[in-house]
Amino acid sequence: MNDTESPQDAPPPTKSSATPIPGSADDVPDFLMLEQIPVNYVQQIETDLLEPVVFNQGTATTDGFCRFTLQNKGFLHSHSKLFVALKATTNESNFPMPHVGVGQIVKKAVLKIGNKTINEIDSWRHLHSVKSAMIANEVQLERETYMTGRYVNHDFVYTDGSRFESAGYGLSTNVEKFDATGYEVPSWLLTDASKPEEAPSLQIDLSDLFPFLKVHQLPLYMISEPINIELTFFPTVGERIQIESGKTGSQPCEIVRDDLKFCADYIYYGATDEMARYADRNKEMNFSFVDYRLVEHSTTQTAVRESVVRNLGMANRLVPRIISIASDTSKGEASLLGDCNALSQLYDSDGKPSTTAPLRYNVKYNDRFEYTTAIDSMSRLFSQFTHAEGVPFLTRQEFSGESKAGGLTTAEFQGYAQSTELDAKFGYLATKLTNGRVGQRGIDLHLSADLPAGVNLMRSFCEYVRVATLRDGMFEIYNA
Repeated sequence: MNDTESPQDAPPPTKSSATPIPGSADDVPDFLMLEQIPVNYVQQIETDLLEPVVFNQGTATTDGFCRFTLQNKGFLHSHSKLFVALKATTNESNFPMPHVGVGQIVKKAVLKIGNKTINEIDSWRHLHSVKSAMIANEVQLERETYMTGRYVNHDFVYTDGSRFESAGYGLSTNVEKFDATGYEVPSWLLTDASKPEEAPSLQIDLSDLFPFLKVHQLPLYMISEPINIELTFFPTVGERIQIESGKTGSQPCEIVRDDLKFCADYIYYGATDEMARYADRNKEMNFSFVDYRLVEHSTTQTAVRESVVRNLGMANRLVPRIISIASDTSKGEASLLGDCNALSQLYDSDGKPSTTAPLRYNVKYNDRFEYTTAIDSMSRLFSQFTHAEGVPFLTRQEFSGESKAGGLTTAEFQGYAQSTELDAKFGYLATKLTNGRVGQRGIDLHLSADLPAGVNLMRSFCEYVRVATLRDGMFEIYNA
């Protein structure tokens, strides 16, 4: 499913207003729309390894920060990479969150052109955890483990001495069992305080940071203003890395300054003056794209049981979809998922939903509810999530906790019981809105459920449509 699909009256986010140059066999295609470029079209790629122009490591209580400035040349490849390596001060077995990878260090991501903000996403790693669920397990195992540090791949946990008998499944990184009860991430992925020179260098994809680049390439050579990428990092203590069970916590984890680089790929099309003719033909271009607005509300188990109604704002905007997460933020470095958890409705030992507070979920805007009757089952919530975002590569027990036997293994992973750490921790809520532009009263989220006692924060990411105009080298941004 297209992540930028919008409501009925929304401009299509994948469309640009660039005009192909008429001619004969050498017509110049729309370079911003990749599907319009012939596969045999001449192109050259130039790669720059950029250093941050501003860097602040941060402290135990304050955020870190860095800024990269791009050169105004060629087209920026949307899959350019940010290289990151971490240095721990203690413990030999620190590891990244399995569903977020090295991206867990990023708190906020901002893309600016001049003094105009194209994309600005707060609490970026929590949104990233949801988007990462759409990556197939085999891709996470064979590619993402090595590139980004994400490794949500499932496999059967076989009984010792048997190749056929299994009582459950769990995370698999193709590393053999290291003791009688537990599994671990590959040794090269661990951040070992005693071997800082062996810290793994991982990467974050530019299009993962900024939704604009999911559907557009930036024509940097046509922009007269500076282009900046600004990243805010979590504090050095308790946020940037996970620790193995039983190890010393609250120790600083720093970004290796010499390894923090932005690998910018610049693309040049054509063998002669095609890019110059393209720029001359398109003095004004319009882009439609999406951004995400974060809305946070504190809550409690009691409040959610009694039903909460939260206003998410977004009045007078085109909002294709919203994503909501109920989390226990007390889960920190001494856990598998940290605070990037999404709690689900409680179930009893027989796999039946709790009767303390029946599940009820709905969204209201423009004086009507999105669903005629409130959603009251996790299976329907899963269907709605699939309709809004796509099929997540998660198990039923991870999404909803519905499993009586043969589910998540009790075997440990980095010292943590998987049946506890992963059970009902991926309960993502998503709704695709179908009633057009949001009215003056904004969007109301209605939720009633029996969530675990630790729930204390609800996050909602509202996807909304924006429009950018590039005119004579200058960018203008406004909401659709």
